[in-house]
Amino acid sequence: MGNPFRFGTVVTGEDFADREKELEELARKLRGTVRIFLLAPRRYGKTSLIKNVLDLLGRQGMLTAYLDLYWPNSSQEFLELWMSNVVRSSRSIARRAARFVKDFLPRVRPKISFDPTGSPQISLDLPGPTLAEAAEDVFNLPERIAKAEKKRFVVVLDEFQEILRLDGEALERQLRAAIQHQKNVSYLFAGSKPRILTDMVSDETRPFYQMGTLMTLDKIPEKEFTQFIESKFSKSGKSISPEALGILMRRSENVPHYVQLLCFYLWDHFQGVSRIEESHVQEAIEITLRSQEPAYLTLWEGLTLHQRKTLKAAAALKGRLLTAKETIARFRLEAATNVAKSLKALCAKSILRKEKEGYVFEDVMFGRWLEGHGA
Repeated sequence: MGNPFRFGTVVTGEDFADREKELEELARKLRGTVRIFLLAPRRYGKTSLIKNVLDLLGRQGMLTAYLDLYWPNSSQEFLELWMSNVVRSSRSIARRAARFVKDFLPRVRPKISFDPTGSPQISLDLPGPTLAEAAEDVFNLPERIAKAEKKRFVVVLDEFQEILRLDGEALERQLRAAIQHQKNVSYLFAGSKPRILTDMVSDETRPFYQMGTLMTLDKIPEKEFTQFIESKFSKSGKSISPEALGILMRRSENVPHYVQLLCFYLWDHFQGVSRIEESHVQEAIEITLRSQEPAYLTLWEGLTLHQRKTLKAAAALKGRLLTAKETIARFRLEAATNVAKSLKALCAKSILRKEKEGYVFEDVMFGRWLEGHGA
């Protein structure tokens, strides 16, 4: 039997860990004309949730398109990604892509090619219309396709905050101008930087101000997650003690990616063990940290001395009381203003993330690694 645990990739079916409530809520909302901003820190399983929702809606007869904004490096590449993925949403339109784009994108006149699977790939042939004119036609494609196919359309823009590095707010304004009049398309804007995405919706000077509702993806409830883990081990012929499971959940901070990662190593390295105990979990953590150490050392070497000291304090104190006098004295952090400056820089580097109770490590295992080096 193969390893039953998956991490670092999109999971579906039996590998999808108990987010039934969120799946049903998202699917229900997206069946209507809505715009949802889904906030989820990295490694919480956001993309897997989205792909499972789109799969469900697709089986129910809706058109769906998924765009990952992490990959385009310019406004033009973003528009090309939009066109290609939206056209692929309908098999009938994809089969007649050349005729379709001629009829529906007369001003844009894009170039069409086909990948080895026969899926259309569309590129813009600029100059011609300005990029703004092209954007107007391209962003209206989902609505036109929905009307032509007499079906509802759901468009997902994952890592939506990345639109800011493509063309600032200009592209935001063009997108809002198009979608605010669409009646047959629902949009899900998802992002792994909650503060940036929240600002886009709550700042009255921004194009997407009050454009949609906010939805936050939390950690999977521990009770449900532990049942999922126990079931996975059981089906593969193993068991895990309650003590071992407790340590696993605490050390991974119940973040889905790290729970699955540690379980993967537990299953992989202890195939001859029928029952996983606390010592096995600790060894799996050490294996994980050793495998990641080169990357962590590279990250560490790129930090200033004060940022390093601030990180050690964050690891030792679980991200709390970092500007307190006692903390500053204990870790020789000089002054609260210096700490605030370092914390801001570490958040900008996506090493730390500020939450209500304090600062947390974006990479849980990096925090564990620092603890093991005297934090």
